[in-house]
Amino acid sequence: MIALAWQTVRARTGSFVGTFVALALGVALLTASALSALSALSSGDGRAAWLDRADVVVAGTASATLTADDPGRPPGVTDTVESRALPADLPKRLSTVDGDLVVDHAGYATIADETGDRIHPWSIAALHRSTWAAGGPPTGPDGIVLTAPAAHRVGDRITAQTAAGPREFVVSGVLDTTAPAAFYTTDAVAAELADDRITAIALTARAGTTAAALAGQVRSAVGDQGGGSVRVLSGADRVDAAPDPDYQLRAAVLIVLGNSAGIGLVVAAFIVASTFAYAVATRRREFGLLRSAGATPRQVRRLVLGEAMTVAVVACLAGAALGYALAAPFARWLADVGLAPAGYTARFIWWAVAAAIGVGLLVALVAAWLSARRAGRIRPTEALREAAVDRRAMTVGRWIVGLLAVGGAVPLIISFSTLDTASLTGFFFLVVLLLITGFAILSPVLLRPLIWLLTAPAAATGGATGTLVRHSALTAMRRTAATVAPIIVTIGLAAGALAGEAIITETGRAAAEHRISAPAVVTGPLSAQTVDAVAKAPGVRAGVAVTDRPVYVYGPQPPYDWTGRYVDGPALSKVVDLPVVAGRLEDLTGTDTVVVPAGRWELGETVRIALADSTEVSLRVVAVVDDQIDLARMLLLPVALLDGHTGAPLADLVYLDLEPGADTGPAAAAAAAGGGALIPTAQFHAVLDAEGDRLNTLATVALLGMALLYTAIGIANTLLMATSGRARDVAVLRLTGATPGQVLRMIGAEAVLVTVLGAVLAVVAVVPAVGGLVLALSGKNPEVAFVVPWWPVGAIAGACLVIALVSSLLPAGVLVRRRAADLAGSGE
Repeated sequence: MIALAWQTVRARTGSFVGTFVALALGVALLTASALSALSALSSGDGRAAWLDRADVVVAGTASATLTADDPGRPPGVTDTVESRALPADLPKRLSTVDGDLVVDHAGYATIADETGDRIHPWSIAALHRSTWAAGGPPTGPDGIVLTAPAAHRVGDRITAQTAAGPREFVVSGVLDTTAPAAFYTTDAVAAELADDRITAIALTARAGTTAAALAGQVRSAVGDQGGGSVRVLSGADRVDAAPDPDYQLRAAVLIVLGNSAGIGLVVAAFIVASTFAYAVATRRREFGLLRSAGATPRQVRRLVLGEAMTVAVVACLAGAALGYALAAPFARWLADVGLAPAGYTARFIWWAVAAAIGVGLLVALVAAWLSARRAGRIRPTEALREAAVDRRAMTVGRWIVGLLAVGGAVPLIISFSTLDTASLTGFFFLVVLLLITGFAILSPVLLRPLIWLLTAPAAATGGATGTLVRHSALTAMRRTAATVAPIIVTIGLAAGALAGEAIITETGRAAAEHRISAPAVVTGPLSAQTVDAVAKAPGVRAGVAVTDRPVYVYGPQPPYDWTGRYVDGPALSKVVDLPVVAGRLEDLTGTDTVVVPAGRWELGETVRIALADSTEVSLRVVAVVDDQIDLARMLLLPVALLDGHTGAPLADLVYLDLEPGADTGPAAAAAAAGGGALIPTAQFHAVLDAEGDRLNTLATVALLGMALLYTAIGIANTLLMATSGRARDVAVLRLTGATPGQVLRMIGAEAVLVTVLGAVLAVVAVVPAVGGLVLALSGKNPEVAFVVPWWPVGAIAGACLVIALVSSLLPAGVLVRRRAADLAGSGE
C-alpha cells in the first residue's frame, strides 16, 4: 500500500501541490516565529564580554520569589530588571580571599549623541577586552572615557546628566570594545555618582589559586550574611552579572513573537487540516473505484495516510528551510523599526526547527487520519453517486468541534466583566480565535441561507450567470466551504485584532488624558536636583514627579509584572484627578504604603510585592482607586520607597501646576539645564499617542503579519485547487454553448461571492467579541471609545477579493483554452 501511495503521489503531482504548499508554508511560519522568539533569549551576547577576565563575580540577586497567601499554592519566580545592591561591607569581608578585587559602581548618566546610560569605575574596564580608539584613561575627577563609535573627540568638554544633576567632563579617551556601551570615570567619581551603591564585585584569582578554589573562598566569606541577596557567579554564569540595557526590549519582543508563534500554530493547523480534507474530498470517485475493485476501508485509509506522510515529510523539511531563511530578515526588520534591540537577529536553534517539523508532521497526520476515516467509510455506489453533488458537507466531528469552539467563546465573553482590564486583551483575542474557527468549521451550515440571500437579486432577474453561481455554490457546498474558510480566518483575525487594539488603546488614552489636570509637563529622565529647580521656578505652584518601574505581584508561575508608579502622594491630587473609591491619596507617604486598583485588595490590607531590584516589601493599602483601563495593574507607591532600590533614581516626568497666566520661561530653562523639556500637556499626549500608535501598529504587524500572509496564500492555494479541479464543469458549460468569456465571468462571480461570504461571516464572528469588550469596558471606564478600523479591514478584504479573482481566473483561463471534448474526458 505504501508503494501504491508513492505511485499515486507521482501520478497526481498536481493534486498534491495544494497540500504541499499549505503544510510547507505552515511549517515555515512556525519555524520563523520560533527562531525569532527564542533568539531574543540570547541576543544580549555582548554581556558575556563585560567581565570576561574575571574569574568570580559577586552580584546582588536579580530574581523575585513570591508566595501566595494560600500555602497550598506554589511560589512564583521571575527575573527582575535590576539587581539588588550589594552590602557596603562586602568588599572588606572579601579582602581575605586569594583574588584581586574590583568594585563596580554603576551610576546613571546620559550624554547627548552618545550611546549608554551608565558610568562605571575605570578599573572595571580592565576586565573586558578592549583597545584604544583614541586617547587614554581618565587622570582626574573631570576625565571621562567614551565607548566607540563616539560623537565626541578627545579633549571635548561635555555635559553628563547624572542622578545628582548635570556634571561637566572632558573626554580623555575613546575605547573600542565588544562589551555593552558605557562611560568610565575615576573610581572615586563613579562611586560618588552611584551614591556608593555597589553593583558587582569582580575577583581574579592570584597565582597558585584556581577559579574554582577562589569561588569556594568567596562563598565561605559571604556565608549567610548575604541573607539570600548575594550571588556568587563563576564560569558561564558570570554573564548574569553584566549590565543588560536591552532587557525590556528583549522581553517585549519575546512576548510578541511568542504570541505570534501561538497564533501561527492555530492558523497553520486549521489551514492544513482544511486543505487536506478538501484534497481528499475531491477524490471520492477515485476512492469509489478502488472500493469497487475490492479495496477494503482499511486499505483506503492506509493509502491516504501513506500519501499524506509522503508529501508531509518533504513539505515539512522544505518549510523548515524556508522558515530559517525568513527568520533572519524578519528579526532585522524588528530591530530596524525599534521593536527589538539593535543588532538583534535570529540564529539557528536545532531543537526549535525540529519541533516545528514535528508539529507539522503531527498536524498532517491528524488531518490525514480524519480525512482517511471519511474516505474509508465511503461505499462504492455512494461514492460514485455523490461525486458531482455534495449531500452531506457536515460530519459529526465537524459539528462537535465547531459547536465547542463557538460554545467555548460564550462563557469567556460573559467573564469579560469580571476580569481586570489588563487581562481583557488576552482573553479578547482568544475569543476572536475561537469564534472565527467555529464559524469557519460550521460554514457549510451558515453559508446556505447566506448564499440564497446574496444571490437573490441576481437570480430574480433571470440571468444565467447568477443562477449558475447560486446552483454551483449550493450543490458543491464542501468546495464552497473550503474556499470560504481561509477568507473567514484572514478577515476575522485582522478585524478582531485591529478593532480590539483600537478600542482598548483609545479608551485608555481618553481615561488618562481626562484625569490629568496639570497644564504642562516636563519630560525626563530628570534628577532630583532638576525636579526641585523646576518646582521652585517662578509661576509654578507645584511640581509632582512621576517615576515608573516594574514591580512584581504574586501570580501563578511567574508573578505578574505590574507597573509601580512612584509619586508624592500628598501633592498628587493637585495635578491628577484619580477615581478614589476608598481611603485618601494624602496618606501615601513613608516607605510602607500603597494605593491599589479595586478588585483585589481592600483598604487597610497588607500587600506583599517585589520591587524592580527583587527586594520584597510589605505595604499597607491607604487608598483604593477604581479599576479603570489606564490604572489596571498599577500600584501607586511613595517616592521615598524608590531610594536604594534602583541604579537610576530619576523622575520620568514632572506634572506642573501653574499659576493662571504664568510665564513658563523660567521653568523651561530649569528643565533644559537638567536635560528635560517643558511642553503643554496636550502636546505631550499628542506626541505620546503618535509614538504609541506607531509601536502598536508595528506590534500588530509583528504579531499577525506572517499569519495573515499565510492565510492569504491559503486563499490562493485553495481556490487554485478548487478551480483546477473543475475541468468537467467547464466542459459541460462549453458543450452547452457557453463562450469562454461567459465561463470566466461565472467563475469570477463565484470568486466575488466567496469573498463576500467570507467577509460577512468574519464580521459576524467578531461582533460578539467586540460587543462583549465594549460592555466590559463601559462598566469600568467613564468613556469607551468605540473605534472601528474600517480602512485597514476594508483594505484586507479588498486584497482577499483580488487574490480570489486572480487565483480563480488564472486556472480557469487555462481550462477554457482547451477543447471541450478533451476537458470532458479528463480525470476528476
